[in-house]
Amino acid sequence: MKNKDTKEMIEYSYYRKFNALQGYFIKNFDIQNCEKLRITKSNIQHLHWILNELKYSPEKAEQMLPVYQGPFFGSYEYDNIYRNHVQQATQDIYNAQFIDFNKYHLYFTSNW
Repeated sequence: MKNKDTKEMIEYSYYRKFNALQGYFIKNFDIQNCEKLRITKSNIQHLHWILNELKYSPEKAEQMLPVYQGPFFGSYEYDNIYRNHVQQATQDIYNAQFIDFNKYHLYFTSNW
């Protein structure tokens, strides 16, 4: 997250080895390694809808937010680790809807 006035970068949330989230951004935004993608409120709302759906219907994971194969990307199972990532991301993305987008830009970036 970047303060528009001060240009200060603030880490909003951090995910380690949540390959399905990485795959979501690669598939939907063609983001490459080390690129920074500015996320809109609309992007957040769509991602929250997906995550919330998976929180209550985990059997839809393979269809809605599939694991993503890659180097050093952790587990490729739809197991407790996957569900914990979904639960954390659901909460973080829900709260991101309330960021003051007049004051901050929100970004997704990764380094793999």
